[in-house]
Order: sequence, then structure tokens, then C-alpha cells
Amino acid sequence: MYAMLIKLMVSWAVAAGPAPVPGVYAAALASQASTPIDVKLYDENLRVNATITLNPDGSHDDATEKKIQHLFRCRMTNRERHIAQRTLAMLADVQAKYPDKTIEFVSVYRLGGGESPTSPHRDGRAIDFRIRGVSLTTLRDYLWKNYSDVGIGWYPSEQFIHMDTRPNIHDTAWTFLNGTNHYHPWWAEKARLKTPPPPVSHEHKPGA
Repeated sequence: MYAMLIKLMVSWAVAAGPAPVPGVYAAALASQASTPIDVKLYDENLRVNATITLNPDGSHDDATEKKIQHLFRCRMTNRERHIAQRTLAMLADVQAKYPDKTIEFVSVYRLGGGESPTSPHRDGRAIDFRIRGVSLTTLRDYLWKNYSDVGIGWYPSEQFIHMDTRPNIHDTAWTFLNGTNHYHPWWAEKARLKTPPPPVSHEHKPGA
């Protein structure tokens, strides 16, 4: 819908006279970038739906802050915590990419005794989620390719993606298999390739 609106605005500007099209286009993009996003959520633990409204940068009003803290509370302790704005910005971006889908979250804030002291879940910086109808690998590669200062984990058996923000810490990607994190997976290198590798030639060469 936004793309159609931008095209219409550009065509009107061209028909109206000498107003520079790039300025109109930039204004339309700026308007789109500031439009609040209704994030549709489904709690996998409690089997309930909820909607929160976020700005694209993850900011929100005070009423939404209270709703977010309660919705994403620790399921073991019922403790609530502020969720990192950059993590919420990623959540808003995923929703904007799939506007007709519901984001099913598995875990956000976790404070249980078994949680690692360095876990981003403990700091309110991580979300484990899935989207029905969208492959985990598609979500995984999109997040890893488009964001930095993040941790992206692929959990194929458990059927969810982990995403977290980790400012001032190097990016980390992993695949979780058989109870173990396997770091520096092949998919992470492939997803961030700026240009695809050249195709392998199978042409027979004389003397080969």
C-alpha cells in the first residue's frame, strides 16, 4: 500500500509542475518510516492474542510500556522488566515485513535460576518467536543480513528463531542442535555475502 501511495505522489508531482520529485519521494518515505506499527502477537505459553503499537524505532507510549512488560514477563517468576527498545524495533520491522501475519512468541524476559547470568533474555534484550507460514530460515537470514550488534539463533527442532540486540558486543550467530549451540554456521556467512559466488562451470576443457 505504501509503495502505491508513493508512486501516486510522485506522478502527481510530475503532472503538477517543476517541483522536484526526489523531495516528494523522500517526504513520502519519511512519513512511512514514522508510521506506528500494530504488532500482532500470540503468546505460545498462555494461548492468548495481543496487539501492541510500536514506532518503527521501537519507541512507544507509557500505556504500551506497561502492556509490554506484563505481556513479556518471566513465565517462571511473573517478574516484569523493561524490554530493550532496539529489540522492539526489530520486532516492529518483522511485523512490517509480514503485515498480515501474527508473531508467535515463545519466550522474552526470563529470570529463572537456570538462566545464564549473561543471557540476553535476563536483560530483556531477546525474543524467541516464529511466524506461521514463514520459514524459519527466511526469518533467520533476513535478520542476520539486515542487522548488526545482534545475536541470531536458529532452533530447527524447537521451531523458533532467537533474536537479541547486543550493543558493543560482536555479532553472534548459531544453530541449536541436540542441546548444543553450534557457532559460526554456514548460513550466517552465506546470508551476509554482498554478491553471490560465481556458478561452478562443468564445461569440459581440452586436455583436462
